Amino acid sequence: MLKKIFTGAATLIVAGGLILGADALSYLQTVGSNVRQAVKKEISVEFELDRIRNEVSNLMPEIHRHLKTVAEQSVDVKDLRRVLEERESDLSKQKDAILTLRQDLQTDRQSFVYRTVSWSRSEVEADLAHRFESYCTAEECVKRDRQILTAQKDTLHANQRKLDTMLIRKKDLVVKVAQLEARLKQVQAAETVSSMEVDDTQLARVEKLIREMNRTLDVRESVMEAEGQIQGRIPVEDAMAPAKGDVLGEIDSHFGLQTGATTTDPEETPAL
Repeated sequence: MLKKIFTGAATLIVAGGLILGADALSYLQTVGSNVRQAVKKEISVEFELDRIRNEVSNLMPEIHRHLKTVAEQSVDVKDLRRVLEERESDLSKQKDAILTLRQDLQTDRQSFVYRTVSWSRSEVEADLAHRFESYCTAEECVKRDRQILTAQKDTLHANQRKLDTMLIRKKDLVVKVAQLEARLKQVQAAETVSSMEVDDTQLARVEKLIREMNRTLDVRESVMEAEGQIQGRIPVEDAMAPAKGDVLGEIDSHFGLQTGATTTDPEETPAL
């Protein structure tokens, strides 16, 4: 189907360029739109779901790159913080030495002894000036390092928040893909049930066979009951009924006369 679509589109492009002239572009745009729609219609839902699943998987390399960047920035922040702490500690020691020399120079003494070495007042003043200049330079470096550390920490926190957001959104996408898969399976199951065709003729034939089998079993049960009445039962009713050919007994039974009563002598019977 897709091959036919592309073949037809190519043929139309060539023919359009030769016949339509300036209007060919408009026709080509319309054809392109129709081709895109036709291609989308030919793509199955299962294929689209696989494509979405692949797109979600393709997010992992980008997440890993961002994760590596965050890790590198985290190490840089730790290293700069450690260096800054060392410089601040050294700066504090320089400050203590400067204040000590300043305090000594506030006196009227012309010489000073430090660790068994004697220093003149001018030497101490020169050393103090050099120390103060170095301290100011180091202090400026520490200030810049603090600013750099603050900027790196802000960047690190921003990238960490971005990474967290990417991970959360990626997890949400995984959940949504799983939900799509579940919905697709439900729809496929419903389509399978709705597409099932049952032959009513075959159902009717099976129902008829069942009815015939039930009738056959009913007949056999009836025959067995009849045979039981003839062969297996005591003929009590036959003993109570008068024997065939016994006219007197039949008359007595019909009129309710006592069976076995004394028969009247014909000579004693009054004449009618």
